[in-house]
Amino acid sequence: MTKHETSQAETLSKDALLKRSIWKHDRTSIIIPCYNEANRLHLEVFLNFARKNPKISFIFVDDGSKDLTISLLCGAMAALPKQVDVLTMARNAGKAEAVRHGLKFAAERGDKYIAFLDADLATPLNAINDFISVADRLDNIDVVFGSRAGGLGRRVYRDLHRKMISLVCASMGRMATGLALKDTQCGAKLFRNNEHLINCLDAPFTAGWLFDVELFLRISNPNRRERKNFFEYPVLEWTEVPGSNIKFSDVIKGGLKMTSLIFSQWKIRARFQNRRNPTSPALTQHLRSGEVLSTQSIRSMEAIISDEKQLITLDFSNVKTLGPSVFTTLTEVCENLLARGKEVSIHLPDDNEILSVARRSSITALFNCTILNRLPSHLADNTRFSLSEA
Repeated sequence: MTKHETSQAETLSKDALLKRSIWKHDRTSIIIPCYNEANRLHLEVFLNFARKNPKISFIFVDDGSKDLTISLLCGAMAALPKQVDVLTMARNAGKAEAVRHGLKFAAERGDKYIAFLDADLATPLNAINDFISVADRLDNIDVVFGSRAGGLGRRVYRDLHRKMISLVCASMGRMATGLALKDTQCGAKLFRNNEHLINCLDAPFTAGWLFDVELFLRISNPNRRERKNFFEYPVLEWTEVPGSNIKFSDVIKGGLKMTSLIFSQWKIRARFQNRRNPTSPALTQHLRSGEVLSTQSIRSMEAIISDEKQLITLDFSNVKTLGPSVFTTLTEVCENLLARGKEVSIHLPDDNEILSVARRSSITALFNCTILNRLPSHLADNTRFSLSEA
């Protein structure tokens, strides 16, 4: 074997190790985000599908609904406890966060495949069986996602307005990910459970309702030639369901956020790839801030970081007040640490104003940020519910 062949074999072996599957159960979980869905959530359809497919379970994520959605979900869980779980968000945080926490819950539980669908079932449930078939046959595929591209015999019905939005999203998605995407907003996607997927779910999404593209960006390999783990599956059926919450202003905001992803794609992709390697606890350093976070305190933390430590955790979970230009300085410090070969993990408090500033600064997209909050007392002893941070 030549030196080149040996090097190539080592690279392939390392990549296979990093992407190794960690599933414990031969089960597919389908995440269903729900927000005020009491009047259009047809739970009997989900339950009948689960009964016919014992290896498929549903994880409904209630995103702070104000109607009777949670009561309906509790009923579904009681009817089929082994195949239905309910997660509750601390407050309404949007579809992106609801889906992220559902995916993370299923991945850490050890399910083999994890999918998500819209609650309105614009894409029928049986599409997931098609996705599973592809993943079972093709071991190199980590992501199977639906495409509403037309074709003879397919029953895909969309109005012109949604088609135009989809075309724009797909075009920007191709620029942001480097993938030949035809449709990014079908709402039906399946992922193979592995360590890299869990790493990619650690930080909140910043692209709003276009979070699908951001997740693809995190998963995709920095090497363009290695981006062969995605499979776009033309769905057989898709129907426009009235009641979409997407407004024209959301489209404009989504375009701006997508532009931000395009310009920062290399940094984001590289940083999520770097998280694949676990760090020994002996090589970590934990630094905690008080209630006031200023540029001076951040610089002081930087000054005492040890050269011998690899993973640096900056814990700001106690912060209640921010000084000016804090996140600009924090970004500079984190960039310096990355240049020194460090891995940076940031803990943020569960505070609306602080999180809003953090997300506008893109710190949550660029670095591994965790939001800390506590389980309310009335749910503390209930093992059937899991409260996710918003």
